[in-house]
Amino acid sequence: MVEYYDEIFKRKSFHLFRGVGKEELTDGDLKDIYEAYEGFDKLYEDIRTGIRIIPSVKKDAQYCILIYSEKKDNYLTNVGYIGQQLDLWLVKHNIASLWYGIGKPDEETYDDMDFVIMFAIRKVSDESKYRKDMFKAKRKSLDEVWKGDDLGVANIARFSPSACNSQPWYVENSDGKLTVYRYRSGKRGIMPAGAVPFYNRIDMGIYLCILEICLKKQGIGFERQLFVDQGTDDEYTKVAVYNM
Repeated sequence: MVEYYDEIFKRKSFHLFRGVGKEELTDGDLKDIYEAYEGFDKLYEDIRTGIRIIPSVKKDAQYCILIYSEKKDNYLTNVGYIGQQLDLWLVKHNIASLWYGIGKPDEETYDDMDFVIMFAIRKVSDESKYRKDMFKAKRKSLDEVWKGDDLGVANIARFSPSACNSQPWYVENSDGKLTVYRYRSGKRGIMPAGAVPFYNRIDMGIYLCILEICLKKQGIGFERQLFVDQGTDDEYTKVAVYNM
């Protein structure tokens, strides 16, 4: 995944696709997306996922990529982890994207899997539409999301995207390991309260993906241990431990 490191700095959420260009995605482009998805790393090899690409349900996008999954423990975190690789792959191939949490699927189930979330996408003709300075994005300060030595990764990983910019992660670095928590801060933007545990578990998968890309870029080896997140309302829920 480290090949996507540069795209972390470039990516942005295209809430509006106007002005990205008139070039359209081809059937060949869609085929490439399907093939790329099959090669992405997973948190859980035993959780089946899949995608469908349909004409966009968002007015100014061209297509939507719908992600489906079996419902098993941590399936949402798994989808976030895979989906963030897709997000960065799209950037690498000049395709604007948006994690489109409010999008409604045309089919709730596919191949015995359930719809989880979608991306809205459109081809980018003008690369200047991507983010020019990631550090100008609005994020929590480093000391709000990380405790201990930042390892040269914390200040990058904190720019991970999340639903309504809720940033539900907190990391403790001590005794040669990183402990990653889903943190319930009460910040949820326009998300209904009942939807927060759903989307924030996807967000944690997104964060783990970017964290691991950053660790690998720094040449930091690790062994990952995952913990089941049932979506409880605890202030801190342990998601993963990285032994280094």
